[in-house]
Amino acid sequence: MTPRKPTLHDVAAAAGVSIAAASFALRDKPGVSPETRERVLAVARDLGYAVNVPARSLRTARYGAIGLHLPPGTTRLPYYTEFAFGVVDAADRLGLSVILLPHRDPDDASPPTAFVDGYIVVDATTEDAGIRAILDTGRPVVSSEQLLGAEDRVAGSVVSDHGTATRELLDHLAAQGARRIAMLLPPEGTAWSHDVTRAYEEWTAGRGGIPLSRRIGFVPVPDEVAAAMSEVMGEADAVVVAPSGSAVPALAAASRAGRTVGEDLLLAAYVDEPLHALLTPTVTALDLQPREVGAMCLEVLAGDAAERFRVHHPLLRARASTGAAGRGSGSGAGGAGNTETARG
Repeated sequence: MTPRKPTLHDVAAAAGVSIAAASFALRDKPGVSPETRERVLAVARDLGYAVNVPARSLRTARYGAIGLHLPPGTTRLPYYTEFAFGVVDAADRLGLSVILLPHRDPDDASPPTAFVDGYIVVDATTEDAGIRAILDTGRPVVSSEQLLGAEDRVAGSVVSDHGTATRELLDHLAAQGARRIAMLLPPEGTAWSHDVTRAYEEWTAGRGGIPLSRRIGFVPVPDEVAAAMSEVMGEADAVVVAPSGSAVPALAAASRAGRTVGEDLLLAAYVDEPLHALLTPTVTALDLQPREVGAMCLEVLAGDAAERFRVHHPLLRARASTGAAGRGSGSGAGGAGNTETARG
C-alpha cells in the first residue's frame, strides 16, 4: 500500500499551530514569529512534507469568467450572499464575469461544464466530490479559508484569523462576567471549524476549565439549535453560537428556558449578520467582512494581489446580548451602539 502523503493539516497539528500559521511559515510569508517558522519547517522536514503551489493566474484568461462555488444550502445566508457580491464587484472592476456554480449530487465527480478560467471556493472540503472535480480541472483555484487536505492544489487563499477572533470574543465574554462559556460548533471538516474549535478548547483549558460544546449543522435548523441550547444552558452563563443563522433560535430557546439574554445569560454569534443589530436584545458577533474577503479572493485569482496567501482579521461588534449596550465607541458597521475592535 502506498503511504499517505503528509498534508498541511498534519504539519500544523505536529507543530502545534493553526493551519494558516503553518501555511505562512512554509511559504516564508509575514505573520508568524521566527520561532514558529523554524518549528514548522523542522516538522515539515521530519514528515517529508513538500510545498508545491500552482502559480497560475488569470493573466492568460480565455473566457473572461470565473466560477464561484458556495457550500450547499448557504445561498440564503447573509455571509455567503455578501461574499458573492464582493467577488462580483471585484470581477466587474477587472472586466470579468462570475458564474455561480450549481450544486450537484455530493457523489457526482464529473468535471464541471462551466467555461471559466478559474474558480473561487469558500468553506470547501475535499469530502465534496464537486470540489475534487474542480481541483482536477487543472485551472487555478483560490479558496476562502484553507482547503484541508488539498492546500498544495490551490493557487492562493484568503484566510480569516479565526484563532485570534475566537479568543477576542471569549475574552470579551469573560470581561463581561462570564465564568462558564459554552459553544455551539459547526461540523468538523473545514478549516474554520478546526481553528475555532481549537482556539475555544485551548482558551478554556488555559483558564482551568473544561470545554462545554455541541456540534450543530453547517446550515442549522431551529430544532437542533434549541436542543443544543437546552443541553448547555444548565451549566453555562454564556453561549457562543458559531454557525450562521443560529442566533434567532438560540434567543428563542433561552427565552423558553426562562433566561434573560444580556443579564443572566450572555449570548454571542460567531458570524455577524444585519439582523443581529435589529433583534431584541441586539446580538454581539464577529464581523467577518465577507464582501471584502470575496473581493480579496478575486484579486488573488486574477493575479492583482501582492500576496497569494492573505490573512484577514474579523472585527468584534459588542452589543446588548453580552451586556455591552451603551459601551464603547458608538456606531459601527453592524448597527448602532456597537463596540468595534480590530486585530492587525
